[in-house]
Amino acid sequence: MKYIPVNLETDRLRFRLITKSDFEAWLPFFSPDLNRHFLFLDADKTALELCAFWFEKCLLRYEENRGGLNALIDKTTGKMIGQCGILVQHIDGEPRLEVGYSILPGHRNKGYATEAAVAAKNYAFEHKMDLDFNNTMVSMIHVDNHDSEKVAIANGMTLEKTFTDFGDNRFHVYSQSRDEWLKKNGN
Repeated sequence: MKYIPVNLETDRLRFRLITKSDFEAWLPFFSPDLNRHFLFLDADKTALELCAFWFEKCLLRYEENRGGLNALIDKTTGKMIGQCGILVQHIDGEPRLEVGYSILPGHRNKGYATEAAVAAKNYAFEHKMDLDFNNTMVSMIHVDNHDSEKVAIANGMTLEKTFTDFGDNRFHVYSQSRDEWLKKNGN
């Protein structure tokens, strides 16, 4: 599997591959309608249907070497608190390497998203995953998702552009180049 962090940990989190056994733990993510809006998910589907679609998509990414999200495990409790990973995306028709992150309700606003996103981005740069993607890492964020924008900024990214995709949904693309990352990290 390409573009998947291996043995990645932070002070509070452990990254691991998503498995079908994570389904029940991830189901609450689809209860707030806000997540559906930010992720351009079908508002007519049930939480069960959306979770099944999400898992199918995640596991297919693994199989097709298009990266994917990892389960984020709280090292203290052993419970899944969210997902974060490195994904191959097509943004405005161009292949890009994205740091994606989502945190379960009840675990938000505790710094987990920033902690995980920084670790995933650093892992991608350290392992030169960005070299096939214009030496840049991005985060694609719905224009109304201000909390995720704060995470991207805390992750050293700046607004690159805004575009429309998936119907009439507007997204901001935040990015950081390898050169910017090297300067920030003293290399």
